[in-house]
Amino acid sequence: MSDRKAALDTACGGDAGGALLHVETCGAPASSGRPQTLPAGSRVGDYLVEESIAHGSFGVVYRAVHAESGKRAAVKVLHPELAFTREAVVRFEREIQTIRRIDHPSVIRILDCGEIAGGRPFFAMELLRGVDLQSYLISRGRLSAEEALEILEPVCEALSAVHGSAIVHRDLKASNVFIADEGRPARVVLLDFGVAKVLDDAGPGITTEAHLLGTPACMAPEQIRGQAADARTDVYALGALAYYMLTGKLPFLDSMLATLLHMHLWVHPPSPSREAPVSPELDGVVLRAMAKDPAARHQTAGEFIEGFRAAVAAARKSVAPLRGGPEERRVGAIHVEVYAECGATDEPDDALLADLDGVLPLVSRFLAARGFDAAMETGNTLLFFRELAAPEPSDRAARREIVEAALLLERALVERGGRDARVHVNLCLHAGRVLMRSSEVVGGELMELDAWAPEIQLPGVLATAAMLDGLELDAEPPEHAPGLRRVTGQTTAPSPR
Repeated sequence: MSDRKAALDTACGGDAGGALLHVETCGAPASSGRPQTLPAGSRVGDYLVEESIAHGSFGVVYRAVHAESGKRAAVKVLHPELAFTREAVVRFEREIQTIRRIDHPSVIRILDCGEIAGGRPFFAMELLRGVDLQSYLISRGRLSAEEALEILEPVCEALSAVHGSAIVHRDLKASNVFIADEGRPARVVLLDFGVAKVLDDAGPGITTEAHLLGTPACMAPEQIRGQAADARTDVYALGALAYYMLTGKLPFLDSMLATLLHMHLWVHPPSPSREAPVSPELDGVVLRAMAKDPAARHQTAGEFIEGFRAAVAAARKSVAPLRGGPEERRVGAIHVEVYAECGATDEPDDALLADLDGVLPLVSRFLAARGFDAAMETGNTLLFFRELAAPEPSDRAARREIVEAALLLERALVERGGRDARVHVNLCLHAGRVLMRSSEVVGGELMELDAWAPEIQLPGVLATAAMLDGLELDAEPPEHAPGLRRVTGQTTAPSPR
């Protein structure tokens, strides 16, 4: 769980996007960072600071108490080093204006605002007791469809109010949804409008095209491209949020920013029902919300939640569960992984991006045309398979065909138009057993990629002993990959035994 949590924090951007937890979390420790904070007892407007409870790249949030009424609040103060930065001050002030423009019980409320000594802006918010949705999911695991609906309904109501005020949130994610401990049902609150866009705002711009506003793990394609955002941008994030709630996994997760952005631009996420015991009724709703083209999505948050609610109801009424368990079958597989040379994606040029974008579609077309089916697809990997109908060792001819296909694929990749020398492709073959339901791979040995696919860049066509067993092929052991062989050529097919 610790490795997964670290990867998730990287993908979600932590607090790097300016997101702050404007809350008092039950049993959660304060942030471990060391920003320049105000000491206890400091005066912030009419409030006295008690302690810091969260911080991000734009400011620190404190638990504070009103000097006269004694009422507690969460007070957010801009970092001192940003007080003379126009963009930071303007963004901070616009967050205040944006939240004040919305009046909805599921949107965080601002109580007061002003400046402290030195001209640093602040605003006071209601102090919520409870836990943010990301922490809730990490501690509880994935939610049932009914539990997800209970949270998504108020979130969508809040977004409808936000969009009705001509605002796009642009950073909807689990850590910006708070489950307040205020009785039953719990109050669900939408937080953090630090990168929200006011559509009818005629004020000065505060960003350039080089800035990515939002959180990479939930970012719509139009955000990545720097195009205009509207309500459908938040619908995309709604789909990603629902996916996470239902499966316990983000639709895309990679520690490399360039790969993560590539996934949101070009890769279709696997169906939620493929990742967890989720009713297939929900697949269409979630995947439609995450359509690459905004016109293909639900056009409003209300339309999304109507579809989600109907899918949950249909799943409840379903009396035809999948018949029987998954079947075990033996297959041969080709695993393809695309790498960019170390450091190349720090400042990628058009040639590099074009080649990275083109490799996997080329591979998909090549293998599909030769009778292979897809078992897995991520931003930089593909796993295709073909069933080995004959029992071992009589499946040699079928395995040989897979090796031959991989060698042809390697040649096609070497000869591809626009090939960039900084892009590397791993090809690895394996034969093993999978669990299949209908035509879909749902588990089994083959899906345990760590056990047979190399984690480092290795040229050529590599294969496991299970794939090469009994085949008379020229192969040699590659460096740093024990248990694999690099196929360097092949002889004529052996005589049947």
